[in-house]
Amino acid sequence: MNAANAFVPRFEAWLLRETGIDASSLGINAVERAVLERVRVTRLGLAAHDTSVAVDPAEIEAYWQQLIVSRDERQGLIEALVVPETWFYRDREAYVALARLANERLVRDPMHVLRVLSLPCSTGEEPYTVAMTLLDDGIGENRFTVDAFDISARVIAHARAGLYGRNSFRGHPLAFRDRHFTAVDDSWQLNERVRETVRFSHANLFDLQAGAQAPYDFIFCRNVLIYFDREAQDRAIRVLDANLANGGTIFVGPAETGLMMRHAMTSARIPLAFAFRRSTPEETNAARVVKPLALSAANLTTTQAARAPAITAATRAPAKPPLANRALTPPRTQSAVRATPPASTPQPAAEPSLAAARRHADAGEFDEAERLAHQHAIVHGPNVDAFYLLGLIADARGRSADAADFYRKALYLDPAHYEALTHLAALLDIGGDRAGAQNLMQRAQRSAARTAQSTQSAQTPTDDAQRSRGFHAARRS
Repeated sequence: MNAANAFVPRFEAWLLRETGIDASSLGINAVERAVLERVRVTRLGLAAHDTSVAVDPAEIEAYWQQLIVSRDERQGLIEALVVPETWFYRDREAYVALARLANERLVRDPMHVLRVLSLPCSTGEEPYTVAMTLLDDGIGENRFTVDAFDISARVIAHARAGLYGRNSFRGHPLAFRDRHFTAVDDSWQLNERVRETVRFSHANLFDLQAGAQAPYDFIFCRNVLIYFDREAQDRAIRVLDANLANGGTIFVGPAETGLMMRHAMTSARIPLAFAFRRSTPEETNAARVVKPLALSAANLTTTQAARAPAITAATRAPAKPPLANRALTPPRTQSAVRATPPASTPQPAAEPSLAAARRHADAGEFDEAERLAHQHAIVHGPNVDAFYLLGLIADARGRSADAADFYRKALYLDPAHYEALTHLAALLDIGGDRAGAQNLMQRAQRSAARTAQSTQSAQTPTDDAQRSRGFHAARRS
C-alpha cells in the first residue's frame, strides 16, 4: 500500500460529505491521483503531474489538515477531480422539447417570464444553448431568464468569458455558430445578446433552498445524479422538485430516468428528451397501488450501486485519465442486489474490454463502445453489464427497439436488475404501454424491497460474536 492509498478512504468520505459525490463513480484511483496532484502543488511546490519526487505520508497528513481549514483548497481539490466535458446542443431533442414547451407556456400566460435553471452548468455550453434555443424560436430576451450554477469557480469564469474552442462545437448542423458567434483566431466569441440572458453563480446543487427564489419552469440537471450515492440522489431530486414550478419540466440524462421514476415524477413522454414533470395526485395514487412497498433512502445501503454509465448528456467528466466523460467508470446509482442469473448462463467478471467500452460510451464514442461491448460478449459469453451498456448506448442513439431488446436480455440474465427494469419501464411508458411500464416498476420496487430486507437480515446479529463484528463493521463504514 503506497502513501496515498492509506489516506484515500478519509478523502473519499470528505468528498461525499462535501459534494454528495460517490468517489467510486469517478473512476479507479481518481481520488488518489487528485490528492497527490494537490499535495505536489501545495506542499512540495511542484507541477501537478511531476512524479519525480516521492510523496511522503507526512505531507499527505499535512495536506489533510490544510484541506480542513482552507475553503480555497477544498475548492482546489474538487476542481482537480472534475473537468468539463460538454458542447453546444448536446442531445438536441431536449432543446427541441424546450422550445415547444416554452411556447405552450407563453400561449397560456402571455405575461409570464420564463425561468430556466442549468446545473451543473460546466463551462456554459448548456445554459447558452438554452438561451440560443429560445431566442431562435422567437422568444425575446425580456421573456426569459437563465440561471446557471456550478460547484467549480474555474468553469464559471470560463463560461462568463464566452470564448470557446473547436471542441465545444460537435456534430451538425452548426448554423447557430454563424448566428451567435464571432470568429477570433482559432476560437469563437459568443455575442453579448446571448451572454446577457444567462446569470452564472458559483454554487452547489444542495445550496438551493425551496422558496428562496421563484420556481423554475424548466430545470436542466443532466448526468450529475449518477455521481451521488442513494441518499444524495434522493435529496437532490427533492431539492429539484422543490424548485420546480407547477407544470414545469426537469431534463435529466439518459441513465437517470430510473432515478426520477423512484420519486413522484412522471415521464413527459417526449422521445429522447429525457424529460420529467411532477406527477399528478391521480398518478401518484396509481403508483402507490402498483408499488405497495414504500422504500425510504434508509432502506437501501450505499454499497448497492447501480452500474449505469451516463452516456451522451454528461456536463462534466472526472479528471483525466477518467473513466470517461463524467459519466464515469461505472458511475453508480443505487440498485437492488442482483438476482442469480440462470444456471446455464454463468456471468464472467467484467473484463478490461468492458471497462474500456464504458469509457468510450461516456465520452460519446458510441461506435467503439458498441464494438468493445459486443466483443466482450463474444469472448466471454453473455454478460448482464454488457447487455445493459448496449441498451444505454442504443437508448442514447434513439434506437428504442434495440435498447428495449438489450434491456430484456439483461433482465433474462438478472431478473432483478434495477436499472434495466426502470429504463425499460421508461421506454414502454414513452411508447404508450402504461400497464407494461407499471408492471416493470412494480418488479423494480419488489427487487429493491428484497434488497432492503436481505440487508437488514444480514445486519441482525445472532450471537455476541456477531454483534461484535457488526459493531466494528459499522465503525469502518
